[in-house]
Amino acid sequence: MNSGITKRSVLITGRKTSISLEDMFWHALKDIAAEQRTSAAALLVQIDQKRGNTNFSSAVRQFVMAYYINLVNDLRKNATSPLGDCEPTSHSGNVTLAPLPATLL
Repeated sequence: MNSGITKRSVLITGRKTSISLEDMFWHALKDIAAEQRTSAAALLVQIDQKRGNTNFSSAVRQFVMAYYINLVNDLRKNATSPLGDCEPTSHSGNVTLAPLPATLL
């Protein structure tokens, strides 16, 4: 996976802004949105509304990290083995854990 930073323009509550994130964070944001049956744009609006004075790109990174930290903690709570019934799988360089709970936001 390319670790380069990609800058994208997004429309947040009627205003255009740009956000720069590493590719892995864009992929993770899209994966989280799919799991929560929403769009990445809708997640960005929610993150923007809750970020306070935090830089937007940093707030997105923090959201993604918090999502996966909560996921790991949930797996640990429900696990009989280190990862319960979930094992890491790799598809073309992307590592995922399944199933993902839709408990955030």
